[in-house]
Amino acid sequence: MELLDAPVERSLDSPSQIDGVAVVHWPEEQARVADLERRRVPRLLLVDADAAPPAEADNPLCDWVREPVDERDLQSRIVVLRSRASADRPILGDHGVVWRGDVWVALSPIEERLTAAFLARPGRVLSRSRLEQLGWPNGIPNARAIDGRIKVLRSRIAPVGVRIHTVRGQGYLAEIQPLPVEALT
Repeated sequence: MELLDAPVERSLDSPSQIDGVAVVHWPEEQARVADLERRRVPRLLLVDADAAPPAEADNPLCDWVREPVDERDLQSRIVVLRSRASADRPILGDHGVVWRGDVWVALSPIEERLTAAFLARPGRVLSRSRLEQLGWPNGIPNARAIDGRIKVLRSRIAPVGVRIHTVRGQGYLAEIQPLPVEALT
C-alpha cells in the first residue's frame, strides 16, 4: 500500500519511525541501534556518506542505505523490513494501518490507540479503565462504549492474527496467533 497524498509529518533529519520501522542515522545514533535491536524493532540505518557501514548484514530486521538516499529506495527498504518483522507479530504503522506480512487492516483513531496498547502488551490483561483512558483521552462517551468498540475491534484485527479475549471482571487480553505461511506472502 502506498499513500501518495499523505502529509509529511516528520523529517529524516531527526530520529523517526516510518510504518513501524525505525529510521536511524549511523553512526551518530549507534547507541539507539543497540536498544532497538534488544527490543526487536526493525530498523533502517541511514549511513553517513563518509562512514563505514554497520556489521549487521545478516540481521533480517536491519538494513542500511548510504545518504543521500532516494525516496523510492528508502520506501522500498522500509516495506521489505516491515514485511520481515511482521511475520512474527503485527506492526502498527503510520496512518492507523496494522500490518502482518502483506496483510493490512486500516483502523479508526480509537481502534489504533486500543490496538497499540494490546500490541505493546500481548498476553497481559489490560483493565477496562486503562483501555477507556487510552481510547478516549477526553472522556468516554458512555459506560458501554469500550464493549462495543472491542466487539468491532476483534473482527477487524483477526485477519492479522490478533485475538482479544475477555478476562471476566478484569479486562481484556490480546493473543498474537501464528499465521499460516500463505497468509504472510
